[in-house]
Amino acid sequence: MPKLIRNQHLKQFNTFGINAKAKYYYELNSEVDIFEFLSEMDTVNKPIYFLGGGANTLFTSNYKGTIVKINMQGITLINQDDDFYYVEANAGVNWDDFVKFCVDNEYYGAENLVSIPGTVGAAPIQNIGAYGVEAKDIIHKVYYYEIDTFIFKQLNTEACNFGYRNSIFKNELKDRVIITKVLFKLSKAPNFKLDYGKINDELLTAGINNPTISDISNTISNIRATKLPDVKKIGNAGSFFKNPIITIEQLTKIKKDFPNVVSYPITHTEVKLAAGWLIDNAGLKGYSIGGASVHKDQALVLINSNNATGQDVVDLSEYIQKEIKQIYGVELNPEVVFV
Repeated sequence: MPKLIRNQHLKQFNTFGINAKAKYYYELNSEVDIFEFLSEMDTVNKPIYFLGGGANTLFTSNYKGTIVKINMQGITLINQDDDFYYVEANAGVNWDDFVKFCVDNEYYGAENLVSIPGTVGAAPIQNIGAYGVEAKDIIHKVYYYEIDTFIFKQLNTEACNFGYRNSIFKNELKDRVIITKVLFKLSKAPNFKLDYGKINDELLTAGINNPTISDISNTISNIRATKLPDVKKIGNAGSFFKNPIITIEQLTKIKKDFPNVVSYPITHTEVKLAAGWLIDNAGLKGYSIGGASVHKDQALVLINSNNATGQDVVDLSEYIQKEIKQIYGVELNPEVVFV
């Protein structure tokens, strides 16, 4: 059985930098650790929360149960064919390290997902995405242990039921599995997606007409650095809220009062609103409750500006939700998981 630590400080394990404690804490560094933990799980204090990189987790208070950190490391090229590389990464691998591995080896497809905090194991749960690419676009299979049966299973991409910041792991399989590794399918030929945000503009400004995979990765990383605060300097979880999806009819009503509202087409009947624009236009940049604030430059990011408690962040997020609902008639839902 992996080593038990009591009253573990969690500040270093969440990018918000919330100073909470876990009454009980285990770290799983191998599949043997996982199997041993599952074998003894009946004796483990409940509730149990499985933690990756803590980039999408808000500890609202001290955790009275058991935190289990998934920490298996390693990236391996498993196979290749004429068109694709098949790369396996263990669940505890830092996501940005995985993207860097792909960029360095010219495995195409992950480059737009640079500079996203978190771990490989968390990527399919949230179906992380940025700059026109989502994790589902490069995931081939997800491997996991079923908690109740100890059986090792796998799902292909289609079976994961991926949606916008959503997957089977947030629904039918929530709290029922431990993801151990992910198999990615990466192209041998470039198929760059450059038409999202300012990617093309930044490349042209730099005089880059035929970008390499490194050019794109570096450009997106630089764009993100100007928009999102560095978690090493200011505690945050990146984009706090999902971009709300509404109908064309709802958008038409909103545009009567807010003609400049930013939206992106999803289907012929739905659009995605820019949550950051909604919050910014509501005048909430820089707004604070306790030690938590809306970032002064990026309204979609809530920050730990002054030794915030988890409850400070909860109160601020609820206030924002209330204001956005009142002003636009739109529901904002957090990307971040409250624990």
